[in-house]
Amino acid sequence: MRHEFDLFEKLADGSSIWRTCASGQIDAQQKLQNLADHSNNEFYSIDIESGELLPFNLARSDSRKQLKRAANG
Repeated sequence: MRHEFDLFEKLADGSSIWRTCASGQIDAQQKLQNLADHSNNEFYSIDIESGELLPFNLARSDSRKQLKRAANG
């Protein structure tokens, strides 16, 4: 079963805006990376069914941004 995710951008004022949805964790990771490649803001995704955050964060490295599993889960 593929989980469905909503992806959000966290703005500088602390508010969040919905950006897109994704089907499956790999699709969510790819879409988050694509969004992060065009913005310095933070991004996160939520499993639509459970309401849980996806267990990874975006890590920025030089001019390229990469996805990394969160150490604290």
